[in-house]
Amino acid sequence: MQNRLKYWLLFAVVSALALTGLSTAQAAFEDDEACLMCHKYPRMGRVTEDGVFRSYSVPPEMFSNTVHRNVPCRDCHNYIKELPHRPVETGVTCDQECHTKKNPATGKPFSHKPVYDLFQNSVHARGKIAEGLDANKPYCISCHTNPLYNPDQTEPPKKVVDRCELCHEKLDFVTQWYSHTSRRVLEVKRSGEEIVALCSRCHSNEKMLERHAAAAEEAGEPLGKKFLIAAKSYEESFHGKVTKYGFEGAATCLDCHADQENYYRGVHGILSSRDPASPTHKNNRVEACRQCHEYADEKFLAVDPHPSFDAKYNPVLHKAEAIYGVVGNGVVIALIGLSLFETFGRRRDGVGWRIRWGSTWWRRSKRKRKRIIPK
Repeated sequence: MQNRLKYWLLFAVVSALALTGLSTAQAAFEDDEACLMCHKYPRMGRVTEDGVFRSYSVPPEMFSNTVHRNVPCRDCHNYIKELPHRPVETGVTCDQECHTKKNPATGKPFSHKPVYDLFQNSVHARGKIAEGLDANKPYCISCHTNPLYNPDQTEPPKKVVDRCELCHEKLDFVTQWYSHTSRRVLEVKRSGEEIVALCSRCHSNEKMLERHAAAAEEAGEPLGKKFLIAAKSYEESFHGKVTKYGFEGAATCLDCHADQENYYRGVHGILSSRDPASPTHKNNRVEACRQCHEYADEKFLAVDPHPSFDAKYNPVLHKAEAIYGVVGNGVVIALIGLSLFETFGRRRDGVGWRIRWGSTWWRRSKRKRKRIIPK
């Protein structure tokens, strides 16, 4: 009874603060159940038993511009039955249905479950609450962070709205639908640099990769030798280097590891290279390369897309790099030495440092040697 009284007392205090004008910016969306009366405060949160701070703050000015702005809170947080509500134990999962939002194609409550099921059949599969090695894998929100519609665009183009409104009749519906769809049309894919950075967040974590490799070895299913160096070796490859400098035409992680027949399904259902349906399976690699290299054949596969200069993985490349380093550095040192030697000789002969017409301005030497003086 005392705990219940505390909840109601806290709710009353927060409500009073909101009514006295100490609230933040007014939300640009409907909050029928007054969830933001509490959750709009920036420091709302708690420290878990593990010592981790969990923020429960939902800034209205940010949320009002996200893709979920018109989804009622309890469509996802359907375990909330009273206010103030009890402590949450499970939370929201990404396969839940939105009870008040209908899929216009099917007429059923909208859900991300079809995509979620693809993800659960992929090599990255895990639940929202995961333990052990599964906790290292990405969950939906690791890649999807509820992005803004189109931050640079405040209003839809009038000519588009006017045309759509002619049949749909409701301006609010047209504006909302345009904002929802335009982001997906204008920003269909991440850039190559963003994709590499996203994948590298996990695949460049050496300790995490070593744990997975050790567990797979113990289970009798050792991972590929490039698993530990996938991100690093990609950066050393031609694809990685040109992508780093902003070239969008080179293959990234998803171009090879995701099924391109339906890209948006493929990126959520990435499979192990041992799976016969995977684009990187030994039987499918030629076709994967032909997406960019039209004349690729079995011999083309000899070109390693993940070259490593580590002696442990590729002793030939390691030695080649060492020899190239010695030769390259030797040439640079020799050129610098030659320049210094020539400069010393010119100064000894009285040649000036002045530049004229892109070249040293010569004059007669102190040894009375004839020099051609450009006019």
